Amino acid sequence: MKQQGFGGEVLRMAAGAVTGAPDRAGAAVGLPASSPPSVVLSRALRESGREALLAERASAGSVLLMDADVVEALDSVAVAERALVTARVRLACEVAERGLHVVKGFGLVDWLSLRCPDLEASGVRDLARLATACTEAVHAPVLEGVLDEGMSVARAAKILRVVSRVRSALSPEQYAALVEALAGVGADPAKDDKAMKNELDEVLRRCISEKDQDEANKARRGLRNVHESSLADGSVKRLIWTFGDDADYEAVRAILNSPLAAPASKEEVEATGQEDLRTAGQRRYDALMMVIGRGVAGSKGQPSTPKAMVMVSIDFEVLKRMLSETGEDEPGCGATLDGASVSADSIRRLACDAGILPVVLGTQGQILDMGDEKRLATYGQRVALAKRDGGCSIPGCTIPASWCDAHHVIWWSRGGLSDLDNYALLCPRHHTWVHDNELTATVTTFGVTWHLK
Repeated sequence: MKQQGFGGEVLRMAAGAVTGAPDRAGAAVGLPASSPPSVVLSRALRESGREALLAERASAGSVLLMDADVVEALDSVAVAERALVTARVRLACEVAERGLHVVKGFGLVDWLSLRCPDLEASGVRDLARLATACTEAVHAPVLEGVLDEGMSVARAAKILRVVSRVRSALSPEQYAALVEALAGVGADPAKDDKAMKNELDEVLRRCISEKDQDEANKARRGLRNVHESSLADGSVKRLIWTFGDDADYEAVRAILNSPLAAPASKEEVEATGQEDLRTAGQRRYDALMMVIGRGVAGSKGQPSTPKAMVMVSIDFEVLKRMLSETGEDEPGCGATLDGASVSADSIRRLACDAGILPVVLGTQGQILDMGDEKRLATYGQRVALAKRDGGCSIPGCTIPASWCDAHHVIWWSRGGLSDLDNYALLCPRHHTWVHDNELTATVTTFGVTWHLK
């Protein structure tokens, strides 16, 4: 038998359909005590919308407010928003209880998304989960945590997702006790998101059998995928990465949160005179590319083989401009075998440490020359560079040698030799920066001194 729901009961209490409440609810919006709940609620919501619009317009003059007024106003916004969230939860619970979405042929998520356009997709899903779960009395502690104790809908949804996974392993009494305990954790303001996650993870570890976890991991692993999602015109390249294993996901997150993705150090900024203007997302991108570059770079722990083999065709006239000190703004670029454009600037940078096989074309597109790639630092040279430079040779940079490129101080494309006294270790970010600014350096047996502009 279906257990008694709570959505309707809570809403009726809020609307003033219980003893003693009509006078308070109706009077608050200027209605007589005999007013039906629907009229009271409709008037209250209209009034709240009007007041919110007035507050929005009044906030345009916030520059004239005293500090204390700004703080007080923000607190008032939080109170108003919390009240509206609570009203929305009560109404969503009533929708689930009555099955209003089913009458219209919708799932609850789709139905709510049409009527809550201000919510992100994840917010709609969380609200639907809470409303659905609260048609069962056993989940009353979670609903009460949201309505009475300030628990967020997102937290409530996390709790409900976890308890649904372990329900089959527990008796009804054990399940009810678990729901109540986790509702207390979620409503505890002293428990931050990390502490709550630890509690939920512990529940899963204790309640889900090893066999079930293995089966779930195998199922998730089947979802692993990387696919291209570039813009139609190809102007922006994008890959979507779906993880099939928690360990893989955590390994990548460790890279994105590692020192490789940290902003430039104070010492580095002082030495180069260059502020690190990268966004957090750009730093994470650079860190990931650094690890990927190292992974395909070679053997024995030090990159000594090409990171990738790229065959690039380029017109002879463009090549001549590349080799000269002038003509940087002239048009022209290279192209890979599949037709992708490679800028001359990128070719100059990649020529230091990637396996580019240049194919020089004449005016009619005929092949004039196919070069070779025997210009990369050998394993022995990499060891010597690591010992000499210690890591990235830009002052203040802490990237270790194993993550660095071997840069030709006199560019290989301009006739520079692949000798130790023409090599300097640079991390990928500073490698690009050195090329962009065409910096030069003095190399001795003791290290590299950059001529910073």
